Amino acid sequence: MSDQIYPADSYSRLERVFLAPGRQLLLEVLKPAVWLLAALRVPPNLVSTSQIAVAMAILATLTSYPRLAFLLFLLALLLDACDGALARRTGRATHFGALIDWYSDQVREVLVIAGLAYIGALNPLYAAIYGVTYPLFNMTLFIGNYLQAPVPLALKSYLVAYPAIFTYLWFGLNWLDLGVVVSIALMWLVMVQALWLLSRKMDQAQEDGK
Repeated sequence: MSDQIYPADSYSRLERVFLAPGRQLLLEVLKPAVWLLAALRVPPNLVSTSQIAVAMAILATLTSYPRLAFLLFLLALLLDACDGALARRTGRATHFGALIDWYSDQVREVLVIAGLAYIGALNPLYAAIYGVTYPLFNMTLFIGNYLQAPVPLALKSYLVAYPAIFTYLWFGLNWLDLGVVVSIALMWLVMVQALWLLSRKMDQAQEDGK
């Protein structure tokens, strides 16, 4: 395996192509916030882990203030965008920092889904399956990228589950069960492909090592 720093993320090849302009625009918008965090010498890892604190605040507001909970959810996603930019700006981008970011993302996601199940808005079984599938899915894509076996396209939760969360928290329309079930099915379809690509890559590496 190459010693070069490979993208420490769980993006597919097409995501990098189509999301790159949007991500670049978002980073431009977030530049003042990143500059302020850098000036205050806030560690990037602290920005990453703050997503967990925000997720706890989401749990506290889901029932009484659902729209505030959604705004907090958006804040957590923005923090997720800021931590990497802050790390690069301050010269503190590391593999360990990427790992902390990954852990924080998974914890935030599972806490929000668990909270929706806890208040009765989401089927607990679906929430449990999602809570297992989501980190496995991202870990599989991460390993595939690291071993130079990326999937062409990943159908992620932001395509289905996030719109259902927004619709519920902002408008009170509950399509969470459908959104989460479809998201789980799409993640498993992609994961099967990713595991197949990984098996070929690992088999080839084993053959080359003989």
